[in-house]
Amino acid sequence: MKAARAVWPLLLAAGVALSAWQWHEAVESPGGHHGHTHLHDDSGKPARLYAWNADQAARVTLATPAGSVDLTRGSQGWIASPPGAAQGFDVADFVALFSQARSDRILTPESGETYGLAPPQMRIDVRDAAGARLAQLDVGALAPDGLGRYVRLPDEAQIRIIPDYQTRAPLAAAGQHDTPSAVTPSLVKPALHKDK
Repeated sequence: MKAARAVWPLLLAAGVALSAWQWHEAVESPGGHHGHTHLHDDSGKPARLYAWNADQAARVTLATPAGSVDLTRGSQGWIASPPGAAQGFDVADFVALFSQARSDRILTPESGETYGLAPPQMRIDVRDAAGARLAQLDVGALAPDGLGRYVRLPDEAQIRIIPDYQTRAPLAAAGQHDTPSAVTPSLVKPALHKDK
């Protein structure tokens, strides 16, 4: 019985020590996490970049160093300018996905690193029917893990990493492709792939 009573203060001390360690980790600067931090909303999901709904978007501009494509919502769907540009690009699906864009990693840029953002591979600009900007995002290179992509919001000095699938379709629509050195090899060998 006396041994059981002695264990309780030890468990309490261990709980207090663990809580103190977690608090310390939570307030530690991003530099302590190798230059990045993780951003989450109250439900534990990565934080949304924007606070607008897809039905508000009336114009999307995809600008690259080689040129730009303007996509305008019309009564019969989206219209591209110049005509015929971005064929096969489903603007409605993209806007629905982009309005929910999330980022869970943010990092402070290192001196001399461009992250594919100087100049950006693409600038995505979304506006409403009145011309007010709903979103703007500079899209850079793939992150080393091959799953994320470096991006920058216009009012932030930091670099964010978002899932690559959020920008894959507009990059392809504008004819932007990663250079072979930037592409991460497939993690699944074709011979081992099962179609079942």
